[in-house]
Amino acid sequence: MRASIRVVPMRIRRAGVVPRLRLAAACAALLAVSGGVVAGCGAGGRVQQDSLEADPAFVLRVLPTRPGLDIAGPERSLGPGGIDRAALDEPIPDLVASARDAGLRKLSVREWTGPDGARLVAVAGLWDDGDAAGAIGGEIAREAVPDGSAWTPVEYGASRGYRSEDARALSVVIGRVWLFVRAEGPVDDDAVLRTVELMRKAAAQQDERGSAPDG
Repeated sequence: MRASIRVVPMRIRRAGVVPRLRLAAACAALLAVSGGVVAGCGAGGRVQQDSLEADPAFVLRVLPTRPGLDIAGPERSLGPGGIDRAALDEPIPDLVASARDAGLRKLSVREWTGPDGARLVAVAGLWDDGDAAGAIGGEIAREAVPDGSAWTPVEYGASRGYRSEDARALSVVIGRVWLFVRAEGPVDDDAVLRTVELMRKAAAQQDERGSAPDG
């Protein structure tokens, strides 16, 4: 009985996310070619510094453990094929295909857990193009909180976020680096925003040092 209950939500999620991912990938391609805004498409969390690059593993490695959470382990470096499980905890082949086609090069994930179902997941990715990262990342944030409402923190006016009473997700792109944070249970907005800000600072610091990866 437990197995059959789990299958249904996964199928529902896949049915909803696949068409939007295809649209996001198409928009990302158009944005990359046009160099501007295309009707019906948006950058989905893109911020300044178009050429900034950083190693996703480094971006996550420097993160401290939030108060009230226990570290679940070190960062894990993944290829593009791990984006579905890293961001959404389940296999979604169309998401993997869209991310690869859109230029996802490297990916790392790190997570923390705590009492009462608290969980914080941080994902960092390096893409060939920031617009592609923003378009697909925004749809991932939406899918992470399917019953949530749109959330655009004032600190990140170009971000794509969604939140509900017990979940929140935020997608931000800085240059070619995608920053994604998802929270479940008693983890508040401040924890998500602080994590994103520390990731942003780490990415900017490594880029300024000239130690960004070669691809």
